[in-house]
Amino acid sequence: MADDLPLPQLRSDPTTESFTKNAARKRARLSSPPVSSDPALFSSDDDPSADNYTQERRKKKYRGPWYHQRPASDAGQDSEDAPEKKRRTFERQFDSGVFMGSDGTDVDEVLEELESRNASTLPLPLSHSHRTQAGHRVATTEEVVKSQIHGCLEEGNENIDFSSRGLKRLSNATIRPLATFARVPPVIEGVYTRLEPKLKVFLASNDLTSLPGEIFKLDHLIVLSLRGNQFEELPPGIGKLSSLKELNLSQNSLRCLPFEILELFSDTSRLNSLNLHPNPFYQPEVPPNPEDDRQEEESQYKIGLGNRGRTRPRRGAVCGVSPVQRRRSWHSQWSVTYQVRTEVRYLDINGTRLKGPDFSKDTARIPVADVNDTPQAPTSRGDYKSRAPSLLEVALNACSRTSQLPLLPSYLPEDSPPVLIDLLTFAVSKKDSGGSKCTTCGRNFIVPRTEWIEWWEIAKVLDRNGMASAASPLRQMENERDVLESMVPLMRRGCSWLCVPEPVTVVNGSAAADETELAD
Repeated sequence: MADDLPLPQLRSDPTTESFTKNAARKRARLSSPPVSSDPALFSSDDDPSADNYTQERRKKKYRGPWYHQRPASDAGQDSEDAPEKKRRTFERQFDSGVFMGSDGTDVDEVLEELESRNASTLPLPLSHSHRTQAGHRVATTEEVVKSQIHGCLEEGNENIDFSSRGLKRLSNATIRPLATFARVPPVIEGVYTRLEPKLKVFLASNDLTSLPGEIFKLDHLIVLSLRGNQFEELPPGIGKLSSLKELNLSQNSLRCLPFEILELFSDTSRLNSLNLHPNPFYQPEVPPNPEDDRQEEESQYKIGLGNRGRTRPRRGAVCGVSPVQRRRSWHSQWSVTYQVRTEVRYLDINGTRLKGPDFSKDTARIPVADVNDTPQAPTSRGDYKSRAPSLLEVALNACSRTSQLPLLPSYLPEDSPPVLIDLLTFAVSKKDSGGSKCTTCGRNFIVPRTEWIEWWEIAKVLDRNGMASAASPLRQMENERDVLESMVPLMRRGCSWLCVPEPVTVVNGSAAADETELAD
């Protein structure tokens, strides 16, 4: 304890009754002003340091972001020899869509730069437009067609000519405005007339392979020219053009026509001119019989061929009368007669052929079925057959009713079967062309289950003594080529394996002539 250091002595202050150190504490004077770094300077003072304020003062400049600023003099920007800052080029930022320029960009200079440029730097899809080497945007063919249709609607022009335009596709949106076409009546004082429009659409000499369904909804269409295109098949909706007077289908790649085209020859139709040839139509082939020397000659009469200078079939010729021919009444200026058909072609739910003839593009002649032929469906897992659609057909019909149908193939997983993508693409084309109905029961379908071809003789009646075929409507007497060209193959499709052709009535000799006259 003796080694402990003594504590400092504290002095007692009787006035405050407290202990304080020996050194007196200094109190800060709150009222005293802070010490200035520079003394006050007046104009009357004679101080040489005043010359510093007569020179031009510059504001210190800093560079860099707020968190890492540095004097501009460090980078050598304050020197007089530093190069002048270049103005930023005027360009468009694609991500934001906003024109970005420097803070010092003049508006007039911006406008001058815009006027000096011939086109925008933002590219457009090639499917909608294309550009020349100079950068000018060129309207597509379909845009030109739309503008022409708009001009026809404004002026009331009934002749709509799209010939030789290089059209490869025609959308429903392009044709739809024609449904509102109104004919402009002549201005006559005191006379008010309502004129029915008479539309004439010419699509000749193009590269079309399909037709939009909206064109079959034009009730006032009287002329339709599809000559010189790439059609391999026509939509069934062509039979809805009840006001049509002229139809030209020549110079295409048609192998057959839809069965619904027979509606154009009904007693209520107005069709007056029909041009079908040249086209590579399917031709009927009668199987040869080596025991009969006159098989080749007689086979021509069996399918209604031969010298058509006669108005009736040759006596003894074997003919068949289709129930469709019995039920329908044809126009007096057309002779429409059923001849023969092929065997029925049966398809599975995906549209793949299971049984029946081949209707490929390489086939020119197709064997005809016997008059007494009875269609036999292929064997299936069950003996019971019905007209009920498959689940795949129900799903495709449900998909076709949505507006997102063209986008559905892209929603499928990558490991989806390719047949699903093909079926959805087929459903899109069916919907765009107006859809299909069963030629037996009349039900809508997408994928057919049965197919067969019927040959019908279609000829223009000129007078009581002769007929002219649809290929040459001005000829009074026909040669063998005209007779062959008058045999028009019509494709019939069914929605189920039970939708097959009905049995024909077999007649011969004078009875066949009587049936033909009744049908006409």
